Amino acid sequence: MSKQSYIETGFIEISKTRYPDRYETLISDMNTRLAQLRKETENESKAMKFHLESQILPGIAAYETLSAVMGKEQALAEIHRIVEIHSLKMKKAVSKAAGFAGMYKRIPKIFLKVTQKTFGRDAGFDYKIYDTDKNTARLDMIKCPYHIMTVRYGCPELCVCFCDSDDTAYGDIHPKLRWHRTKTLGRGNDCCDFSLSYIKTE
Repeated sequence: MSKQSYIETGFIEISKTRYPDRYETLISDMNTRLAQLRKETENESKAMKFHLESQILPGIAAYETLSAVMGKEQALAEIHRIVEIHSLKMKKAVSKAAGFAGMYKRIPKIFLKVTQKTFGRDAGFDYKIYDTDKNTARLDMIKCPYHIMTVRYGCPELCVCFCDSDDTAYGDIHPKLRWHRTKTLGRGNDCCDFSLSYIKTE
């Protein structure tokens, strides 16, 4: 049995709060859909399953289930809020780490290493890393399972929730760190252009 994701937890809270008379049915519907999605993706790599289990599949199942009772627009807003709250927690942790003496200078390199490890090709991603100075991490993500899977299951708009979560988590984490991105696959662009830089000042 997989550990409950934060999206499942958020879905349960919404169901109990907004639909107290039928939340058990909604939770059952979501779990049934999630089980089906897991079955359909059971042959994916272990690395990709980390993303499938932690966000992608629960996101699709929760979105579809909520859409049936409140419409797609409101359901998307609810999932976006769940993902945003989670991203704000991540931002708080990264900001705290960056605040230690001199640590902010290392954040771009750490970001690049974590991206290559957790969002690697064995997990269904593909990217181009640019050769930059030691203060900047820059890469273009040209293939992303979040985009691929949401398109496959007919909900490409859901991918934007995860795109926005990056901006929430990494934007303004430290006065001397600059997060910059102008496009994402989830918004219909040719890539996600990630850039995180340490800004040297005199």
